[in-house]
Amino acid sequence: MRRLGVEYSAWPTANVLRELHLRHLRAVPFENLSVHLGEEIVLEERRLVEKVAMTGRGGFCYELNGAFGALLRALGFDVTLLAGRVYGDEGRLGIPYDHLALLVRTVDAGEWLADVGFGAHSHYPLRFEHRGKQEDPGGVFRIVEAGADAAGVKGGAGRP
Repeated sequence: MRRLGVEYSAWPTANVLRELHLRHLRAVPFENLSVHLGEEIVLEERRLVEKVAMTGRGGFCYELNGAFGALLRALGFDVTLLAGRVYGDEGRLGIPYDHLALLVRTVDAGEWLADVGFGAHSHYPLRFEHRGKQEDPGGVFRIVEAGADAAGVKGGAGRP
């Protein structure tokens, strides 16, 4: 919480989730330096929190969303890890388990898709149940059904 500039206990509401999501994006960088430096990558929750909260480093989706999920659970949010697939060139769906995002349930406003580990994405969590356009400072996003084997989020600045 200190790294995010938050020094108070938080109740697991949608407004708190929105604030923490934006603060995380502003304070913790997306980076893959561990891969290039040959550092061991461990996806165990304790190690993720140490890397992000204690060393001042960033990480990639599994690290950032893993540590953010741990923070949210500690604050009382109900968090489910979601394996994702990323749309790549020519709108093709990428390989399974290529991305990690979070399904977060708040006490006051249902389920949200939180993702602090994608780089260019929404600034705020997206309403998970809503299938229409969701406007955000990062662009316009839609959560869409992508078939029996995959689900996806499409969007971004200029890509409805």
